[in-house]
Amino acid sequence: MFRKFLIIFSFLIIASAYTQEVKVFTLREAINEAFRNNTELVNARYDKLIADYKVTQTYNESLIPSLNVRSVYSRAFKKQVFDIFGQKFEVGTDNTINTTLELSQPIPILGTPIFQGINIAKYYSKLSTENVNALEAKVATEVKKSFLSVLLLKEVVEVNKKSLQNAQDNLNVVEIRYRNGTVTEFDYLRAKVKVESIKPELSKAESNLTLSKKNLKNTIGLKTDEDIDVVGSLIYDSTEFTMSIDDIINKMLDNNVSLRLLRINRQINEELLSIDEASYLPKFYVFGQYTLYAGENDTRKFFRYRYYNVVNAGIGMQWSFNLFTNPFKKSQTILEIKKTDEKIVDIKEKLKIQAQSIILRMEDAKKRINAQKETVNLAERGYELAKISFKNGVINQIDVLDAELTLTQSKLAYLQAVYEYLVAKAELEGLLEIK
Repeated sequence: MFRKFLIIFSFLIIASAYTQEVKVFTLREAINEAFRNNTELVNARYDKLIADYKVTQTYNESLIPSLNVRSVYSRAFKKQVFDIFGQKFEVGTDNTINTTLELSQPIPILGTPIFQGINIAKYYSKLSTENVNALEAKVATEVKKSFLSVLLLKEVVEVNKKSLQNAQDNLNVVEIRYRNGTVTEFDYLRAKVKVESIKPELSKAESNLTLSKKNLKNTIGLKTDEDIDVVGSLIYDSTEFTMSIDDIINKMLDNNVSLRLLRINRQINEELLSIDEASYLPKFYVFGQYTLYAGENDTRKFFRYRYYNVVNAGIGMQWSFNLFTNPFKKSQTILEIKKTDEKIVDIKEKLKIQAQSIILRMEDAKKRINAQKETVNLAERGYELAKISFKNGVINQIDVLDAELTLTQSKLAYLQAVYEYLVAKAELEGLLEIK
């Protein structure tokens, strides 16, 4: 009894080891999973954190005085000697210790670009944020398209299964009539060939579905060995995107992430231009200095050195006359601003064309969806009438096969039209940053 129990228990363990868990995703779950797993997006978020820290660092460096401590010990192996009227005098001591504490703070006037530096750091932080937004929109679009591909192929598999079932039902009817002698052997063979010809199509559709799921898994960024599946269906909603083409384009051009990135780059270049212009001017700073000094000969022990305090404070100026460098740096920055302006104009035109192309594809898909939906209804009615007529001996088997083929083709054409509409919609949502 114990041996039987042990065998059954071992069998269950082995069976469970070979049982693969299937993880099922909705579209929103797939997008959220991709947001967590996408390497490029994760690195972009790290860059955003680095940029935020850089802003804090720039504030501290610009607005908080810098404090420097320096301590120097020197040993005079040979002292400087002055000869005065033939009498020699040594200058200095055998040991010298000089410790200096210095506090300095730039004054944000004239050529000291403190606030420009802070603004540039903030703009780079904004760039990192926009880069994250752009990548999220890109990842969401890729996931949507992969997800829709899986939904389409699941529908194609079902259509082929239904087609195979219809062909098998037809074969059963033909086989009965063949045995009764009311149809020829040719009709029987034709019905059988039809069944066999659909099986490879079904197998191909199932293989494509498996590959499509693997592609979706890769797009999501799953690193595990588990299989995945999706829930949902290809649904066409005619009430979506009620905005006019002009409204969609204007909204996109006002707020597209590519344009926002370029505008931030332009602001950075404007700040750099201000810095270039300020480089012609003097830079001022205030400082305070505390010095602790000791100089003793070897006749006095180290712990008995006498220390003297020196305190200084004041204002300083630094003026670099780079007359042959500054004009060229300023000219380069001005050209960068002009380049950015040209890019903004170019990107606007390209985005407009891209949006118009997507909207035209959606309109074309809508027309085909409406046409194919009616075609599917007619084909279904035609197939049902053909089956009934064939059973009553009114039409030949070839008419049933033709009706079934028309039904299958119309269903696939309808699904393809819905799929193309939804893919175009996903691309438009990517341009509008609808995640």
